[in-house]
Amino acid sequence: MTFLRGKRILVTGGTGHLGSALIHYLVGGIGHDPSSIRVFYLAGTPVQSLRDVTGLDLFPGNVLDRRDVERACDGVHYVFHMAGSTTFDPRQKRLQWLINVEGTRNVLEAVRHSPTIKRMCYTSTVNVLGVPNPAGSIGNFENSDPYTSRPQLHTFRSPEETLSFVERVHGGQRPGWEKRIRLGYFDSKLAAQELVQRYVHDYNLDVVSVLPGTSFGPYDALVGNGIYMLNIYRGRMPGILRGGISAAHVVDVAEGHLLAAASGRTGSRFIITGAAEDNLFLKDMAGTIAEVLRERYPKKRIRRPRLVVPSRLAYAIALVSEMVASITREPCLLSRAAVKAGSVPLFYSYEAAARDLGYQPKRTFRQAIEEMAAYYEKEGLFAAKGRQMDQILGPPNLK
Repeated sequence: MTFLRGKRILVTGGTGHLGSALIHYLVGGIGHDPSSIRVFYLAGTPVQSLRDVTGLDLFPGNVLDRRDVERACDGVHYVFHMAGSTTFDPRQKRLQWLINVEGTRNVLEAVRHSPTIKRMCYTSTVNVLGVPNPAGSIGNFENSDPYTSRPQLHTFRSPEETLSFVERVHGGQRPGWEKRIRLGYFDSKLAAQELVQRYVHDYNLDVVSVLPGTSFGPYDALVGNGIYMLNIYRGRMPGILRGGISAAHVVDVAEGHLLAAASGRTGSRFIITGAAEDNLFLKDMAGTIAEVLRERYPKKRIRRPRLVVPSRLAYAIALVSEMVASITREPCLLSRAAVKAGSVPLFYSYEAAARDLGYQPKRTFRQAIEEMAAYYEKEGLFAAKGRQMDQILGPPNLK
């Protein structure tokens, strides 16, 4: 990655799973000087995922504070904007929108006015694409449209409607706006992606976007997608939803970001997933996780979730879970949004990234789980109380 030689890099969300994987790869994989990597992370939150990387320029702040973002961007050349909220907890829809949409706006504005920044690489998600047509097929930019897909997983019906909603929320013209949002993660990331594309169009801003699949592997110190493994380890996943995901090793996803930043055209988007065989139904994903855990802990009883829960039953369970969480103020174990997202197969192809960037996944889903289990054991994360990243709260207000 010679384009980064001698350059200063900003990674927002650098202590998260993907951000820390990128930083580990930059330092350990291509030998980038850690002192030239600025790690922007939410002030007061753990930096456990990076404790074995010395010399980094740690920058605590808040992506919702434009001044923090501007200071973080000062003097850097490349920005990898990876900060975001991936929760499906309905109580955090408002905060999630602010982080994913307004936080991204703050970064875009800082990049737009920076005299030094050459390019921004934005971390989107395959979930902005909607359900591939037909459902169950392998998705790409030709057969996936979030505004027309069936079943419909997004609230909005067109890019124009999405951006209109974004600006009305930003201007304070939509009281109670969070009530309109159904799947907070899907809607907020779609809105952020549309905002990125608008900045590319209106300001000729040099941004490329990466749409990753579901990442697994080491450095998940805040317990994100590792919640699947954690629940199977503890015997708390008797059943599974009938949908599916495009799984990917987090280090492959990090490499995909670097390839996109190096040679992607301005405004381009790239799907970055694992190998074709790692487009997995959730029951098969859970089966592989259980197999890896049984091999690693032969004396522990590890159950493979075999029951595929019907959607109606899952919705009923989720409703009860949401009610219990609202009373106890504990993490929501299952939400209706998670049920809706997990009830359809969401498979996608990295073929365009292979053609345009030379991207190829080098690691398997099974390898990702083996490395994730080793990391969880080393860091004592099998004792974690659920998705720690969902328990990290930020300021409630936009301004």
